[in-house]
Amino acid sequence: MLNNFLNKNSKFTYSPFIKWLLILLMVVVVALVVYIFSGSRYSYTHLMYMPILIAGYALGFWQTLIIALISGLVLGPFMPQDVQIGLDQPLFTWLFRLIMFLIIGAINAVLNVQIKSFQRLEINRLYTNSITNYPNMNRLKYDLEQLISANKPFSLLAFRIVNINSIRQNMTYDIGTKVLIKMLDLLASNKKCMVYSINSNEITAIIPSSDYSYALGIGNDLINQTADSIQIDKYRIGILLNGSIVQYPVHIKDAHDALKKSAMILDQTTNDFGIHEFDDEMERRSKLHGELIPELLHAIKSDEFHLVYQPKICLKCEENKSVEALLRWHHPFKGTISPLVFIPVAEEAGLMTEITKIVLRKVIEQLKYLKSVGLEIKASINISPRDFNYKGFTSFIKDTLIDCEIDPSLIELEVTERSVLDKSQRVIALFNEFRQMGIKISVDDFGTGYNSLIHLVNVPMDFVKLDKSFITNITKPNYQKMIEKLISLAHDLNIKVIAEGVETKEQLNILKSMNCDIVQGYYLSKPLEREDLEAFYKNRV
Repeated sequence: MLNNFLNKNSKFTYSPFIKWLLILLMVVVVALVVYIFSGSRYSYTHLMYMPILIAGYALGFWQTLIIALISGLVLGPFMPQDVQIGLDQPLFTWLFRLIMFLIIGAINAVLNVQIKSFQRLEINRLYTNSITNYPNMNRLKYDLEQLISANKPFSLLAFRIVNINSIRQNMTYDIGTKVLIKMLDLLASNKKCMVYSINSNEITAIIPSSDYSYALGIGNDLINQTADSIQIDKYRIGILLNGSIVQYPVHIKDAHDALKKSAMILDQTTNDFGIHEFDDEMERRSKLHGELIPELLHAIKSDEFHLVYQPKICLKCEENKSVEALLRWHHPFKGTISPLVFIPVAEEAGLMTEITKIVLRKVIEQLKYLKSVGLEIKASINISPRDFNYKGFTSFIKDTLIDCEIDPSLIELEVTERSVLDKSQRVIALFNEFRQMGIKISVDDFGTGYNSLIHLVNVPMDFVKLDKSFITNITKPNYQKMIEKLISLAHDLNIKVIAEGVETKEQLNILKSMNCDIVQGYYLSKPLEREDLEAFYKNRV
């Protein structure tokens, strides 16, 4: 592959025969010039160094010596010292010149071999990932440009190993690297794939074919090969792969467009494992993201956010009142913007912690108000994985609780299981600190991550919130068995279980029979404004 690349970028791309012919023609031309200008007694003989030097670059070592020998002989016994008077050269003169041609040809050939060797090393460095030894992003861009300039159809597959950071943190960095190389090797086992190592958690492949379904099949094969787990050294490791596919000329117009759309798909489908295709809606969302960043900054400064509260009903203790605080943004011109739209933008722009602080302050202030009107309500607040990196996060919560004179046990912090998966050691330390303050911890979307049950043992928590997909399918026997066992195991570990997304009476009755602790969903109540929340609980008294 590297030799092909060098040949494409070399000045001499002619066949060996053509190179020989051109260099010999130069020797003849130089000899004619020397002869026309009266023979070897003048300095025109130095022109013969040109074909010798060119031969050293274009030909091999021994071929260069042959050219030097021919050049020396042409300017030697066959070339008069003075053409006009017919004076021949002394033997020593042309023999010395011949030896000098041979020495200079040999030195030049050796130096050019070294230069080409360094050139190969440099190109290898620029176009190869030094850790995986697979072609890198530079090479990917080059190959994309070559295929597009030749108007050859192809598909571009890209994969992101979502849990690579967790693997490196919980095992070793080397194990994470071996996982990356294993993914590359599996993809490269299909000889029709041109495989690239893009960064520490992404791999890409070009499939030079107009058959879209064939390329999609290659991507799905890789997903299927890693569906259970793979063996790395002494470990069995679960891999979470997110993939994208785009095709030229259907989806993309140039190399930059291919890379942009491939990354766009992976960014917008982070939580959905499998192969995802490009559609126009993705581009619209990406454009919207770009527009929302400055508007989010303005919303933070102008306090455009407000909260609604969805009641959580305790199935075992009627007097226990709790809610989940849900963030809403009413844009002055665009109307209500869904959290599903603006939260990912805030995450990417590094604004999430500022928004989380706004939510925490508002919730604690409103809990203080509700207490003043006779309602002591517990509230859960969703926090972002980005908040874990903010050093003053715990201090901010503590200071706000003190300012508002609110019992910390009224606050419950919800984190997604994926955030626990990605930052387990940091999360465990942080959760212990929160619990020491009296704050409750809940793990949301439970059951969607790899090794979910291990989190029940290792991660300090007070609640697990079953993922909505479990509740949607709760009437199916297999789901019922699984949910019942999860609830039983959580109770054995002194962890309470919350079921969200309850939308029917049948779902509620099944959860009651399974001894579930807390439920929430539209069947019980939609999210309420604070005033409606007061009425909701006062009517239940």
